[in-house]
Amino acid sequence: MIITPCLAPGFRGRLYTLDPLFALGPDALAPDPAIGIAKVCLSELAVGWDNVFQEIVVRRASDVFAAAAADGAWYDLLPPTARLVSAILRFQMDGIAQPYFAEIRPPYTLILTPPDDTQLLERWCATHGFVLLTHPMPPS
Repeated sequence: MIITPCLAPGFRGRLYTLDPLFALGPDALAPDPAIGIAKVCLSELAVGWDNVFQEIVVRRASDVFAAAAADGAWYDLLPPTARLVSAILRFQMDGIAQPYFAEIRPPYTLILTPPDDTQLLERWCATHGFVLLTHPMPPS
Protein backbone atom coordinates (compact mmCIF):
# COMPACT_ATOMS: atom_id res chain seq x y z
CA MET A 1 0.00 0.00 0.00
CA ILE A 2 1.27 3.47 -0.88
CA ILE A 3 -0.14 6.42 1.02
CA THR A 4 1.39 9.89 0.93
CA PRO A 5 -1.16 12.06 2.73
CA CYS A 6 0.77 15.31 2.95
CA LEU A 7 3.98 17.02 1.98
CA ALA A 8 6.65 17.03 4.63
CA PRO A 9 10.06 18.72 4.58
CA GLY A 10 12.26 16.82 2.15
CA PHE A 11 9.27 15.09 0.50
CA ARG A 12 10.51 12.75 -2.22
CA GLY A 13 7.26 11.19 -3.39
CA ARG A 14 5.04 11.42 -6.39
CA LEU A 15 2.10 13.56 -7.30
CA TYR A 16 -1.00 11.94 -8.74
CA THR A 17 -3.67 13.22 -11.10
CA LEU A 18 -6.95 12.15 -12.64
CA ASP A 19 -6.43 14.35 -15.71
CA PRO A 20 -6.23 11.35 -18.09
CA LEU A 21 -9.90 10.65 -17.29
CA PHE A 22 -10.81 14.20 -18.38
CA ALA A 23 -8.62 14.04 -21.48
CA LEU A 24 -9.36 10.50 -22.69
CA GLY A 25 -12.46 9.25 -20.86
CA PRO A 26 -12.65 5.44 -20.92
CA ASP A 27 -9.65 5.27 -23.27
CA ALA A 28 -7.47 6.34 -20.31
CA LEU A 29 -8.11 2.88 -18.84
CA ALA A 30 -6.53 0.81 -21.60
CA PRO A 31 -5.32 -2.62 -20.43
CA ASP A 32 -1.66 -3.53 -20.67
CA PRO A 33 -1.28 -7.23 -21.57
CA ALA A 34 2.51 -6.87 -21.68
CA ILE A 35 2.58 -6.50 -17.88
CA GLY A 36 -0.38 -8.82 -17.20
CA ILE A 37 -3.22 -6.30 -16.85
CA ALA A 38 -6.16 -7.71 -18.81
CA LYS A 39 -8.82 -5.12 -17.96
CA VAL A 40 -9.17 -1.81 -16.09
CA CYS A 41 -12.53 -0.37 -15.02
CA LEU A 42 -13.54 2.79 -13.22
CA SER A 43 -15.45 1.54 -10.13
CA GLU A 44 -15.95 4.85 -8.35
CA LEU A 45 -15.66 8.49 -9.34
CA ALA A 46 -16.07 11.50 -7.06
CA VAL A 47 -16.64 14.82 -8.84
CA GLY A 48 -16.70 18.15 -7.00
CA TRP A 49 -17.47 21.78 -7.68
CA ASP A 50 -15.59 24.71 -6.17
CA ASN A 51 -18.60 26.88 -5.46
CA VAL A 52 -20.38 28.12 -2.36
CA PHE A 53 -21.89 24.64 -1.73
CA GLN A 54 -18.73 22.55 -2.34
CA GLU A 55 -20.92 19.75 -3.70
CA ILE A 56 -19.37 16.35 -4.36
CA VAL A 57 -21.15 13.67 -6.39
CA VAL A 58 -19.94 10.08 -6.08
CA ARG A 59 -20.84 7.50 -8.72
CA ARG A 60 -20.23 3.80 -8.09
CA ALA A 61 -20.72 0.87 -10.45
CA SER A 62 -18.88 -2.21 -11.60
CA ASP A 63 -17.90 -0.02 -14.58
CA VAL A 64 -18.89 3.65 -14.23
CA PHE A 65 -18.19 4.47 -17.90
CA ALA A 66 -20.24 1.49 -19.12
CA ALA A 67 -23.09 2.39 -16.76
CA ALA A 68 -23.13 5.93 -18.15
CA ALA A 69 -23.34 4.60 -21.69
CA ALA A 70 -25.97 1.91 -20.99
CA ASP A 71 -29.08 2.09 -23.13
CA GLY A 72 -27.85 5.30 -24.74
CA ALA A 73 -28.60 7.21 -21.54
CA TRP A 74 -25.44 9.33 -21.36
CA TYR A 75 -25.03 11.70 -18.50
CA ASP A 76 -22.08 13.99 -18.03
CA LEU A 77 -19.63 12.04 -15.88
CA LEU A 78 -16.86 14.59 -16.32
CA PRO A 79 -18.41 18.07 -16.44
CA PRO A 80 -15.86 20.64 -17.66
CA THR A 81 -16.61 22.99 -14.72
CA ALA A 82 -16.00 20.29 -12.11
CA ARG A 83 -12.85 18.83 -10.60
CA LEU A 84 -12.17 15.15 -10.09
CA VAL A 85 -11.84 14.50 -6.35
CA SER A 86 -11.04 10.78 -6.37
CA ALA A 87 -11.36 7.60 -8.37
CA ILE A 88 -11.12 3.89 -7.70
CA LEU A 89 -9.82 1.76 -10.55
CA ARG A 90 -10.37 -2.01 -10.64
CA PHE A 91 -7.71 -4.11 -12.36
CA GLN A 92 -8.21 -7.64 -13.63
CA MET A 93 -4.86 -9.39 -13.87
CA ASP A 94 -4.12 -12.31 -16.20
CA GLY A 95 -4.59 -15.60 -14.37
CA ILE A 96 -5.72 -14.01 -11.07
CA ALA A 97 -9.37 -14.19 -10.07
CA GLN A 98 -9.19 -11.55 -7.33
CA PRO A 99 -9.26 -7.97 -8.63
CA TYR A 100 -6.67 -5.37 -7.65
CA PHE A 101 -7.64 -1.78 -6.84
CA ALA A 102 -6.02 1.63 -7.09
CA GLU A 103 -7.58 4.56 -5.26
CA ILE A 104 -6.28 7.89 -6.48
CA ARG A 105 -6.93 11.08 -4.50
CA PRO A 106 -4.93 13.86 -6.11
CA PRO A 107 -2.48 15.25 -5.51
CA TYR A 108 -0.71 13.10 -2.89
CA THR A 109 -2.53 9.80 -2.35
CA LEU A 110 -2.38 6.50 -4.19
CA ILE A 111 -3.66 3.45 -2.29
CA LEU A 112 -3.05 0.09 -3.91
CA THR A 113 -4.72 -3.12 -2.71
CA PRO A 114 -3.80 -5.81 -2.13
CA PRO A 115 -0.54 -4.27 -0.93
CA ASP A 116 1.70 -7.29 -1.63
CA ASP A 117 2.26 -6.78 -5.37
CA THR A 118 2.03 -3.09 -6.22
CA GLN A 119 4.80 -2.64 -8.78
CA LEU A 120 2.64 -3.55 -11.79
CA LEU A 121 -0.12 -1.17 -10.74
CA GLU A 122 2.36 1.63 -10.06
CA ARG A 123 3.90 1.05 -13.49
CA TRP A 124 0.50 1.13 -15.18
CA CYS A 125 -0.46 4.37 -13.38
CA ALA A 126 2.82 5.98 -14.42
CA THR A 127 2.64 4.92 -18.08
CA HIS A 128 -1.01 6.01 -18.38
CA GLY A 129 -0.42 9.54 -17.08
CA PHE A 130 -1.80 9.26 -13.53
CA VAL A 131 1.62 10.11 -12.02
CA LEU A 132 2.82 13.70 -12.34
CA LEU A 133 6.10 13.93 -10.49
CA THR A 134 8.82 11.46 -9.59
CA HIS A 135 11.61 13.80 -8.55
CA PRO A 136 12.24 15.78 -5.34
CA MET A 137 10.29 18.97 -4.68
CA PRO A 138 12.46 22.11 -4.65
CA PRO A 139 12.87 23.75 -1.24
CA SER A 140 10.36 26.48 -0.48
